[in-house]
Amino acid sequence: MSEEAIASFEYPSAKVFVSLLEAVGEVADEVLMRLTSDGLKIRALDPARIALIELEIPPTAFTSYSLKSEELDIGLNLSSLLKVLPKPKKSDVVKLSADEMFYHITIEGAVPKSFKFRSIEVSAEEIPELNIDYSVKAVLLTKGLKQALSTLKGSGIIEIEAPDADHIILRGGGTLVKLSRVSGSIIDVEFKESAQSAYEESYLMKVDPLLSLTDSLEFFFKSSSPLSMVFRIPGDVVVRYILAPQA
Repeated sequence: MSEEAIASFEYPSAKVFVSLLEAVGEVADEVLMRLTSDGLKIRALDPARIALIELEIPPTAFTSYSLKSEELDIGLNLSSLLKVLPKPKKSDVVKLSADEMFYHITIEGAVPKSFKFRSIEVSAEEIPELNIDYSVKAVLLTKGLKQALSTLKGSGIIEIEAPDADHIILRGGGTLVKLSRVSGSIIDVEFKESAQSAYEESYLMKVDPLLSLTDSLEFFFKSSSPLSMVFRIPGDVVVRYILAPQA
C-alpha cells in the first residue's frame, strides 16, 4: 500500500461492522464497497438474482472519515475476509485505510490485529430500482421475527400472509406462526389490502445477522411481489434486503 491512503475511516463498533459485512456476505461473496462524500455504500445481488442487499453508512456514523478523491471503489472478497477477521468484542473499534490496490483493516482492542488485502475486480452491476405500491407496510419487533424464523427453520418454503391490519402469518412445513399487534410483535402498520406470497426459507434466514443490531424493522409486503425489509441501525445506518417471491 502507498504511504498515504486515499480513504480511511474508523467505525466505533467493530462487532456491528463485522455483523453488517456478514449480512452482505450471506447474499454475495464478492462485492464492491464504494466510498464517497455521502459515506460507505454496498449494493449486491446474489448469483441467482433472488435477493438484493443494500448497505448505507453515512459519514456521521464514523468516528472519523477521510476521502482524498471524489470516490474510491474497493473490491471485497467477503468469503475470504470474514474467515480471517477475528470475532470482535463489544468494545473493539475497526479502522480501514485504502488506496486503489490494497486495503488495510485493523481491529483495535486489548490486542490490536491488522490485516492487509488486495482489492479485487468487481463489476458494478446496474440494478433497476423497484417501485412497488405495497399493500402492507409494517414495523415489526425484530425479536418476534427472529423467533418466527427460528420456529420455521428447515421449512423450505415460507408462506407469508397479511389477512388484516392486526396480523402477519408465516407458514412452513406444517407449522404456523402468527405476529400480531396485540402481542406487540407488530408495532405499527399501514394496511391497504390483504396480501399473500411465498418465499424461499433459506433466503429469509439470510437476514439473521441483522436481527440483533436493532429492535425493529420495516416490513413491506404485497401479493406475488418482492418482499422488502429495512433495518435502521444506530448512527443512521440503513440496510435494505429485498427478496423475490417463489416462482
